[in-house]
Amino acid sequence: MVAALVLACSTSSPVTVADAAAMCPNDLPESCPSPIPSYATDVEPILAAHCTGCHSTTGVAGHPLTTYAGVYGQRSAVLDQVYMCIMPPVGSPTLTVEERLTLLGWLVCNAPNN
Repeated sequence: MVAALVLACSTSSPVTVADAAAMCPNDLPESCPSPIPSYATDVEPILAAHCTGCHSTTGVAGHPLTTYAGVYGQRSAVLDQVYMCIMPPVGSPTLTVEERLTLLGWLVCNAPNN
């Protein structure tokens, strides 16, 4: 088994994905929040600020998240990656608590196009 390593900007030691996940909050909403976060107003700006630099048709990460259809098609993976604090990767600007809860809440609501 190979451990994935991610370099953190703030440390001189490599940080494993498992280490990042272990430091991650257990904050997945138990149900769809009310009001439901809006894709256009709430979610799309978060993705633009934190994800689409790499997750675009020309980005290094593949799985473009630049359109609703692209995000919706990857909603399960996005939920898992964000919830486990794998994305954004260590060393990248992190989501604020509000951004994280907005994104997770929208995904728990099955990612409506609202």
